[in-house]
Amino acid sequence: MVEHNDGPSLPPGPAAHAGPDTLVTLATVVDCLGPGTVAVRAAPRGMGIPVRSLAVHEGPAGEGRQEDVPPDGLLLGIGAGGDLPGLVRRAAEGGAGGVVVKEGGDETAYRGAAALAEAHGVAVLALAAEQQWTELIGRLRALLAVPVGPRPGHAAVLGRRHDLVSLANTLAELVHGSVMIFTPGQELLAASRLGPGDDEMRRTAVLDQQGPAGYRNRLAQLGVYRQLWSGAGVVDVVAVPELGAGRRLAVAVRAGTENLGSIWVAEGTEPLAGNAVTLLADAASVAVGVLLGLGQEEVARRRLNEELLGRALLGDVDPALAGAHLAIAPGTPALVMAGDLSGQDADLGPADLHRAREEALRHLAGYRWRALATTGPSRIIIVLLGPVDGDGVLRAAEGVAAAVGEAVGVRPRLGIGPCVSHLGELPASRMEAELVVRALARRGEVRSARLEDVRGTANLLLLSEALSADRRLRTGPVDRLREHDRRRGTDYTATLAAYLDAFGDTARAARTLNVHTNTLRYRLGRVRELTGLDLSDPHERLNAAIRLFALGPDAGPGT
Repeated sequence: MVEHNDGPSLPPGPAAHAGPDTLVTLATVVDCLGPGTVAVRAAPRGMGIPVRSLAVHEGPAGEGRQEDVPPDGLLLGIGAGGDLPGLVRRAAEGGAGGVVVKEGGDETAYRGAAALAEAHGVAVLALAAEQQWTELIGRLRALLAVPVGPRPGHAAVLGRRHDLVSLANTLAELVHGSVMIFTPGQELLAASRLGPGDDEMRRTAVLDQQGPAGYRNRLAQLGVYRQLWSGAGVVDVVAVPELGAGRRLAVAVRAGTENLGSIWVAEGTEPLAGNAVTLLADAASVAVGVLLGLGQEEVARRRLNEELLGRALLGDVDPALAGAHLAIAPGTPALVMAGDLSGQDADLGPADLHRAREEALRHLAGYRWRALATTGPSRIIIVLLGPVDGDGVLRAAEGVAAAVGEAVGVRPRLGIGPCVSHLGELPASRMEAELVVRALARRGEVRSARLEDVRGTANLLLLSEALSADRRLRTGPVDRLREHDRRRGTDYTATLAAYLDAFGDTARAARTLNVHTNTLRYRLGRVRELTGLDLSDPHERLNAAIRLFALGPDAGPGT
C-alpha cells in the first residue's frame, strides 16, 4: 500500500482503552457478545459493574502468558484447566471485576469456582466450547475501545449517524471519489454528497437507501462479497458498465471477526487518489467505534425482537403483542422458510449461522421482501411478511439458498411452509416447513421445496411416527426380523426391503442384492418362517413397507 500524502487527515479513531466516560458494563459485554457466546456463572455484584480493560492468564499459575490483573477489568483464563479457584483468587487480589473461562471442563470445578467467586465478589463468565479465544479477545478489545458518551436514547444514535456522514464526506474529499457506508444487510447508513461524477448505481443506492438488487447479484457472482466478508482487506471491485457502475473499492468494518458493515468508494470521472486503499483501511478502523456504538444502543431491541420472533414461531406469545413490538400490522400474512445446514460434512459454528442469516435477509431485501429471521442449531428460520404467491416464494427460496451457499460454503435444504393469515398461525407454517426439511433429508436431496413437492415422503414420515408411538405396533414381523438379524448376524431385513422396493419382482430384487433369484426366494421363505409374514397379502406388504420406512433408510425401502 502507498503511504499517506500530506494534507487533511481522517477523524481520529478509537483509543486503545476505554476512556473515563465509557459506560461498558458486564451487562454490555454479555449483550454485545450475543446469546450463546458466554454464560453468566456468577455475578455477585450484579451485571452493572464496569469493565475497563482485559488481561490474559494463559495456562496454570507460573506457566504461559501472565498479564497484570486489571482493576475493574476481565481476566481471561485461557487453558486454566483445574486451577479455576486460583484464577478467581488472582482476579480478586488484583481488583478485577470478573474472569472468563471456557465451558467443557470439570463441572465440579466450575461449581467450586462459582462459589468462590460469590465469596470474593468476582463475576464468572463461561465461554461456549465452540467459541475461539482469539475471536473473543478481538471483539472485547474492539468493544472497550469505543467511547460511549452519556447522551441517551435517540440523540446518541442521531449523533453517531451524523459522525458517519462526516466520515463519508471527509473520506470522499481525500480519495477523490464518492463514499457510501452500509450495514451488513446493505442498508445505507451514510453517504457523501452527490456529485456530477457519480454513476447510476451510486445514485440509485442513495435514492433507495440500499444497494440495488441487480448490482448486488452481479457482485455476488464476481465473488466480491465472499472476499469482503472474509476479512481480506480492501477489495478492488471492477467496473460493471452494463449496469452503469464504475470501479469501486470496498472494505468490511469489523470488530474481531464480526462484520459490522462496509465502506465503499466509487470512482467518478477522475481516478481515485494513489493512497485511496490506505485511506479506506484507516476509515474502517474509525467506523468500528461508531458502528459498535450504534450496535450497543440497539442490542436490547434486537434481542427482544429475536426473542419475540422465536416465541411467535412456537406460539408462546400473544400475537398482538409480538406484532406491536415487531411493527407488523394486525392481519399481515406470513410464511415460514426453514433452512437446514446440517449433515453435509461441514462444521458450521455460530458465526457461520449468523452470516447465513444476514445473507438470507440481504438477498430478500434486494427483492423488496420484508423478512425477519432467527437461528437455531444448524438452522436458519425466515419469516416472510406480506402476501406471497407460490412460484414467487419458490424462486425467492432458491435465491436465498444460493446466497447462503455462497456465503458459508454449504447450501441449505429449504422447506417452505404455507402462507398464513396472521402471526398467530405462524407455528403451523413453521411446522410444515420443518416437515418439508425432514422429508428432503430423508430423500437425500439438497434443494428448496414445498409440501406438495415431497408429499409422499412427508406423509410417510408422519404416518410412521404415529405408528411408532404405539407400543403394540412395534412388535410385528418386521421388528422380529430385525431382532433375528441382530442376534444371528443375518441380513433378512435388507432382503425384505429390496423385494418390496421391486414391487415383488424377484429378478430385479436379486440384481439389487447381487444374488441369484433362487437365493432370494430361499431368503424370502426364511422371512416367512421366522416372522409369519405373508407377502401375498397386500395389507401385510403395505404394513411391512411402512414399518421399514419408520425404522430408517438403512432398514426400509426407498422413498
